[in-house]
Amino acid sequence: MTITYRKLSELSIEDIVRIWNLGFEGYFIRMEMTIDVLMTRTVNEGISLENSLVIMVDGEPAGFVMNGFRDIAGKKLAWNGGTGIAPAFRGKGIGKALMARNLELYREQGVGIATLEALVQNEPAIRLYQQAGYEISDHLLLLQHSGSMTDTILAQTHAHPFTISRELARDAAGLDFSRGISAWQTQWPSIKDGESLIIKQGSQPVGYALFKRSFDKEGNMSAITLYQCEAHPEREDAEQIYKAALSELFAPLDYVGKRTTLNLRKSNLLLIEMMEKLGFTTNFEQVLMIRNMQDA
Repeated sequence: MTITYRKLSELSIEDIVRIWNLGFEGYFIRMEMTIDVLMTRTVNEGISLENSLVIMVDGEPAGFVMNGFRDIAGKKLAWNGGTGIAPAFRGKGIGKALMARNLELYREQGVGIATLEALVQNEPAIRLYQQAGYEISDHLLLLQHSGSMTDTILAQTHAHPFTISRELARDAAGLDFSRGISAWQTQWPSIKDGESLIIKQGSQPVGYALFKRSFDKEGNMSAITLYQCEAHPEREDAEQIYKAALSELFAPLDYVGKRTTLNLRKSNLLLIEMMEKLGFTTNFEQVLMIRNMQDA
């Protein structure tokens, strides 16, 4: 068995789509790729096809890894945006070889921190990543809610001491308590047309949220997606801050439609408890895994 590697950019777009779909065949959730979806995802999520890999076995594409790169807080961050092995090559050590070569690529690129996400039920993949030096940093939740929120705790009007402003998503990145090292798709560069809420008491920022509103062809709101919602870690009134933020970003509360979260960190226990009280349910759960590239 002869193993070689190629840049993903060296393949035709049709072959990239083909190896993606083979790599995710039999996966836990539907991950089917099309040319249009690939092109959109590559741009929106900052995928570098030039620095993504295909593993070849005896000249045949056997698997791939897609990578993205960003500078966050003075460090170069790499994201594994998808790894798949074709069914005919599974269980043969191909994934282990691919991860080893991918880490070499990260070192060549001067990466400081490597991240990825994996479904909690994908235990073989999690073990593979742990063997490659990744550690579980947090759990991530995709929560969903349909219907209005007029009968929830958010509809109970109480005066609060905060001012809330709607800004661009990137404006939250300048806060000293913003979570730069978070799940890739929750970072502001990934949230195209995203917005932020900046919550202040006086002139002092005390909380923020990153979210996006989606609209249909007629201009009607079709969905609200929450990516991050954080209170300043030194505040003792975090519950009040979260309530003020959620009341604003999920407005109007009588909107009957889709409200979701994407990769919301599970370790924010107070926020997750509040979301559950609002009637959100878990659609799926992932782990956030991080590797310090300075480690051996």
